[in-house]
This record gives sequence, C-alpha cells and structure tokens, in this order.
Amino acid sequence: MPEPIRILVADDHAVVRQGLRLFLDLQPDLTVVGEASDGAEALEQVKALRPDLVLMDLSMPGTDGVQATRALRAELPETKVLVLTSFTDDEHVVAALQAGAAGYLLKDSRPEEVADAVRSVSRGDPFLDAEALRSLVRGLAESSRPPEGTVTILFTDVERSTELVERLGDERERAVMREHDAIIREAVKRHRGTEVKHLGDGLMAAFSSARRAVRAALAIQEAFAERNRAHPGTTIFVRIGLNTGDVIAEDGDYFGSVVVVARRIAEAARGGEILVSEITRELIGRSAVELVDRGEYRLKGLNDRYRLYECLIQSPS
Repeated sequence: MPEPIRILVADDHAVVRQGLRLFLDLQPDLTVVGEASDGAEALEQVKALRPDLVLMDLSMPGTDGVQATRALRAELPETKVLVLTSFTDDEHVVAALQAGAAGYLLKDSRPEEVADAVRSVSRGDPFLDAEALRSLVRGLAESSRPPEGTVTILFTDVERSTELVERLGDERERAVMREHDAIIREAVKRHRGTEVKHLGDGLMAAFSSARRAVRAALAIQEAFAERNRAHPGTTIFVRIGLNTGDVIAEDGDYFGSVVVVARRIAEAARGGEILVSEITRELIGRSAVELVDRGEYRLKGLNDRYRLYECLIQSPS
C-alpha cells in the first residue's frame, strides 16, 4: 500500500483545524502531520515537516494565505497548496491561483469533497470548486471590457521628473521611462485594470474593483523598490493616487470630478507613496491593506478639503 498523503492544515480557527484533522485522519490514504494558525507558522511547519500538501485558509492574521502560498511555492515548490476558504469572489480565486495554489475549495464543502480534492491535487490534477469557477468566469468576462459606472481611477506620476532628465540626459531618460511604463502596465494588466492613457511621465488606469486597484498600486511600488535597489544610479520614485466614484466614460476615456480628484491625490503624494481617498478606503476594507490616516488635504485647484489615507507597503524581509 502506498504511503498516505501527508497534510498540513493552516487555519486561524482551532476548531476548524481539529475538525479537519479528525476527518482526514480517518481516511486510510491521508494523514495530518501538522497544524498552523497563520501563514508564517505554516511556512515554518512546511520546512520542518515537509508535507505533501498544505490545506490553506486565505484569511489569517499576519501573513495571509495568499502571501504564504506565494512564499511556499517559491521556497518549497514540491509542496502543493489546496486553498480551503469561505471566499467565492473572483478576486480571491485569481489571487490564490496566481500565488501558486493548485486547488480552490469552499469551506461549506462536504468532508468527502475535501478528501477528494486533496487526492486530486496530490496527483497533480488542479481542482477548482464549481462556485469559484463560476465566479472566475464572471470576473474574466467583466475584465475583458473597460469598466463603466462606479470605477476606481489610478494615477501615477514620477517625482522630480525634470531632474531625472537633467541628470541622465534625453536618451538615457527615455530608456529609463520605457522601463517605468512597462512596470506599471504589467501591474495594471495583472490586476485586470484598463490602461486609459499615458500622461507625460505617468499613466492613468481604471479598475472595476477598488481592491484590485490598490493591489496594482502596491505591486507597482514594490516593483519600483526592487528595481531601484538593483539600479541605484537611475532611481525612479513614483507617486500614486486613487479615487473611486461614478465616472463619465466616452471613447475609451474617463471624465468627471472623480478623475480630477484622483489626479490631484497623486500629485499630493510623495515619491514611493500610495494615497487613496476616503471612499476608496471604505471600499477596500480595513483588512485588505494597512492604511494610515494622513488627515485632510487641500488639493491643487479644488475648493473642498479631502481626507486621504496612505497604503503602507511591506518592507522586504
């Protein structure tokens, strides 16, 4: 008889971990070798126990399931990840799959379905819950066309771009800015945004989801931080502003006060910062990213004062 599939259960609820262990250990071909209450502990346990598969929750304190999956797949690619979560929206499905999960299952699944999914993923066959698949298909269909109605607008701008030209010269500066454009476009595309237009030394993009827009902004700043460490002689400091609301869409462009405010928010940020409006902050939720209240700003050319929040970017370990 072949060796049983060795499983690590990662979930921040002890009752869930214990229930899964009790059922899975009853299966002759499955065995739970360890438990973890958050993503960081899961990584430590995987390194120590070398399970065949991690049954991974997404919502955990500290290092969440997506972050843990990405790190695990980078460091220990032989260990497979099967996500077990209550989230059905396409954002979570896509994030988990992009991080390297080989399967996605919902917590309301029957115990027998969990066991079958574990076996499927362990064999190398991807597994996707039917409801998660439907959500994914809907999300992909929506992302194939520019968003309309309530949209999150993202603006980027290079801090002290004139000094960059003076320091590098025209040709070198253009080469650096082409690299700049490629970094932003890749992040916008990966998070299913739409590039609206190129504006001097920045870009404007639109997202149907505020959370995806913020994830794109974080990805942009993380990519530039990494790029600047590798090329200290040609550092680029990008500032980003986001705002959400009903826009006027016309001929592939967006108009209205929501767009104007988003651009002014970007101009109020410092290089390396991400500032978001109060409505964007409410839509992304406090658990999605760490936010700091930066108080009220008087934005250039606008009469009202706007409360802005900074998205904190995790420093590399």
